[in-house]
Amino acid sequence: MAGSTLSTLCYAVTIKASLGLGPLFVLQDGFARSTGISIGAAVTATGFMFVALTTALRSWPAPGTLVVPVLGGVTLNAVLPHIPPVPGWPLRLLSVFGATWLMALAGVLMIRARVGISGYDGVMLGLHRILGGRMALIRLGMEGTVLAVGWILGGAVGVGTVVTGGLIGPGIQFWIRVTRTPTLRDRAGGDATAVGADVEAGLEGAGPAGLEGAY
Repeated sequence: MAGSTLSTLCYAVTIKASLGLGPLFVLQDGFARSTGISIGAAVTATGFMFVALTTALRSWPAPGTLVVPVLGGVTLNAVLPHIPPVPGWPLRLLSVFGATWLMALAGVLMIRARVGISGYDGVMLGLHRILGGRMALIRLGMEGTVLAVGWILGGAVGVGTVVTGGLIGPGIQFWIRVTRTPTLRDRAGGDATAVGADVEAGLEGAGPAGLEGAY
């Protein structure tokens, strides 16, 4: 689960930068603030909420889908106290850019692992299967919804929210191209691998609405 660990580390850096979080992270932060639980526990709780929604949409979670929320939450609680606050506005902004770009790589590593996708992405695929249309529009609708709910709950919104929301999609598309192997889709088999191929195909045409995080 190298992708999940890298994504969690990047998430922690964006928290310490204090410039606002990505849309999904705003929801997790707002949930933590409104309930009084730790941010790691909020990551796990919201992760399983999306797994439940995925199941309701008749997409069955793979092993990795069930492991990632727990691994991400535990890792975030473990590393966050050891990462110092990022000093100075320019360095904070640069940290958000760098962390988001590496977060995109982490997402692609998880897709490549073919052990299952996050519950959030499972919801996206389930809605796409039911509603049809462009996956990018479905993803944009999801991002707007979690951002609005997270903001209402008190999640951190700011310049970092715009940076993460705008950069994650192009980052995912870049890393998908860089890490592509010619026969990858031909080798995809089984539920987890086929879903991973579906996510890859959808994100290639998703514009700015790419994968955010791994929870």
